[in-house]
Amino acid sequence: MYKIDKIVYREIVRISPSHFYSMKNCAYKSLLAAAFESKPLLPVSPNAYFGKVLHTMLEMITKGLIKNENDFNILFDKQVILQEENLVQLGYDFFVPLQKNVKDFGMKKVLLKKHLKKNSENPESASKVKFYSEKWLESKDKLIAGKVDLIIEDEQGNEIIDFKTGAITQDVLDDDGEIFSKIKEEYTDQLKLYAQLYFENTGKFPSKLSLIDLTKQKFAVAFTQSECESIFMEAKKLLATINQSIIDGTYKANPSEKNCKYCLYRPACSSFSKLLEFKHTFNDVSGTIRNVVKYHNGNINILLENRESNITVTGFHSTKYDDLNARIDKRISIFNLWKEAAELVFSTTKTTVIYE
Repeated sequence: MYKIDKIVYREIVRISPSHFYSMKNCAYKSLLAAAFESKPLLPVSPNAYFGKVLHTMLEMITKGLIKNENDFNILFDKQVILQEENLVQLGYDFFVPLQKNVKDFGMKKVLLKKHLKKNSENPESASKVKFYSEKWLESKDKLIAGKVDLIIEDEQGNEIIDFKTGAITQDVLDDDGEIFSKIKEEYTDQLKLYAQLYFENTGKFPSKLSLIDLTKQKFAVAFTQSECESIFMEAKKLLATINQSIIDGTYKANPSEKNCKYCLYRPACSSFSKLLEFKHTFNDVSGTIRNVVKYHNGNINILLENRESNITVTGFHSTKYDDLNARIDKRISIFNLWKEAAELVFSTTKTTVIYE
């Protein structure tokens, strides 16, 4: 069982293009991340760790460090082992092996290998094209900075490419109620910021902004110079506003299902705690322990009282009994549960965490 100590807020030095969208939607999340030195308060999904494997492999393929299938297999296994060792050190050994905890592990590996074939068919030395992988770009005032996955420069123009291992588009409704596919706004924001950073560093704008997924499908991101300049200024203003809120003590969260559902710092967010007092749509619950029941099979159930609601959480291991029983009449919050079919009944998962 964990506790949140007094939160000491820290100035955010700069904004990364990959974090801008999240900061825009809930600036307080960024303040909590900085306060806890980017150490999550909840377990990160195993998909995120496997995503690091995929991204590192794409980078090595792009740089020409992986030249054949044998190299690919050796380095892929090495990267997986590195992430699994990291998970064990963090106490997340229940995610190991990744192969059994990541959906479509084998399929994603096959799709990744197809990038190797394409790379070998188009060697960099075959033309005057210049490739810059993992290029660090920084604004002149150092307030915005980040690494671009790939920059391609040739006589026809310059292209900024970002690799994504997850879904790039989402379904949205138009004004007529028809469903169409649209590139996620967080990705378009990110690439437009990279475009402006590229301009500050080179004096010219890229001619193309693109996203590439694991299937090798390329998505073009439409942009104008004025859009890039505008979002650049918006990011700087946001950074200044967030840091000023620390000085003024005016910082506040923007709680919603969209902003909170996957936030790894929600245990430290008082606004989210208040949301749990009357909203039961999350896989998190909060309440005062009123009863702890131990069954013959060793499983533990607890009853939480939350305002006028009684919440049951099942499936705690027998080793938790004394700890939970000692906290009867005390308020706790439980995160990463499974919502059962019965109303206000939840069960524990391998990533369930308790805070008091």
